[in-house]
Amino acid sequence: VNNAGIFRDGLLIRPDKDTGSIKKMSLQQWNQVIAVDLTGPFLCTREFAAHIATTKTPASVVVNISSVARHGNPGQSNYSAAKAGLVADTKLWAIELARYGIRVGAIAPGFVDTPILQGMRPDVLEGMLKAVPLRRAASPNEIWLAVKFVLECDYFTGRCIDVDGGLTI
Repeated sequence: VNNAGIFRDGLLIRPDKDTGSIKKMSLQQWNQVIAVDLTGPFLCTREFAAHIATTKTPASVVVNISSVARHGNPGQSNYSAAKAGLVADTKLWAIELARYGIRVGAIAPGFVDTPILQGMRPDVLEGMLKAVPLRRAASPNEIWLAVKFVLECDYFTGRCIDVDGGLTI
């Protein structure tokens, strides 16, 4: 399961409050997120697939954890690009690796009740959850159930499941 992820939020450009000059997302902000959220899964999957192809281990599965942010989220162009790229790779790897008996699927969680969400200001969190038709965050167990489906369903490959309470409908 490729589930590592970071974000370094920032608008692509924004005016400086004091000077009025234009501030830009740094290349470092971009590269840090791409390195962890896209290059990391690439490297892990490449090594895993090479091992499976060499050992001929049957019925192997890669699960990529993407995000609903792959649809685009202001202030997260680096994160959105990485998570969208991971879904594109999920589809490509499913095709490329099927001959080795490797299935590849992805899960795209929305808001999940984790310490990151729990640390948010209550008014901000309430506003975010109002956009979710189910009006709540997912539990970590609900995300696990989606991962479990990908692992257990032998006919599932090359797809991404949004587990977001309807946020992206």
